[in-house]
Amino acid sequence: MLTTDVRGNPAPRLTGRLHLITGGRDAGGPARPTLFTPARKAGRSDHAVCAIVGGANLSAKLELLIRLVTRVDVLALGGGVANSVLAATGTDMGASLCDYDLRDDARKLLDRAKACGCELLLPVDMVVATEARNGAEDRVVPCSAIGPEDMALDIGPATAARLTACVEAARTVVWTGPLGVYEIAPFDGGTNALAWFIARRTRDAGLLSVAAGEDTIAALTAAGVDDRFSELTSRDALPAWLDAVSPRAVPA
Repeated sequence: MLTTDVRGNPAPRLTGRLHLITGGRDAGGPARPTLFTPARKAGRSDHAVCAIVGGANLSAKLELLIRLVTRVDVLALGGGVANSVLAATGTDMGASLCDYDLRDDARKLLDRAKACGCELLLPVDMVVATEARNGAEDRVVPCSAIGPEDMALDIGPATAARLTACVEAARTVVWTGPLGVYEIAPFDGGTNALAWFIARRTRDAGLLSVAAGEDTIAALTAAGVDDRFSELTSRDALPAWLDAVSPRAVPA
């Protein structure tokens, strides 16, 4: 497991069950890109454009998600956003933060993604605890095994592996919203691991990486990789980025 980040600094905190996921090639790869220019690779099975959306509330991201499914190849969810969509699929989220009143909207989002040919990835496991505090007793459980008093506070290792596989296959990654309660150890592990992986792919494999929103940038800063992404921008500016990409033909 790595003990230093891409700049040689000590590794950020990671939950004990989440090993830092390494990726990319050895040094000497393409120079760090400076432009956001998404492009899909025709006839390829890998995902050219991947969007990752986390954060606390589905209500704050719903409009953005509806736009994203028409423009990206894969949309991966984490944080409270994922909790709410999982609840809409019938998963018992216990005491987790959820927008239960948006279950119908979440189901419509799932249907829209399917109609648009956008693969929507939800967590398959979670790091849970009965309270969100430093040193809280935590454990990894499948999403189907979240207990009534459990709070889903971070993605689990199987989910982290799925996300890094999508990033590795992508040419462009857009990320807004942390994947867990990144301010509190040990629930910063998933966000840190993904941040490092994207930073390495940006440096070593020519990945175009865009991070949007104050919380996302704060999480990257905490992980020590905020200057290793291609672009940092505001969440409000994301629609302009998306509109620069020709949307795929989608059902009316």
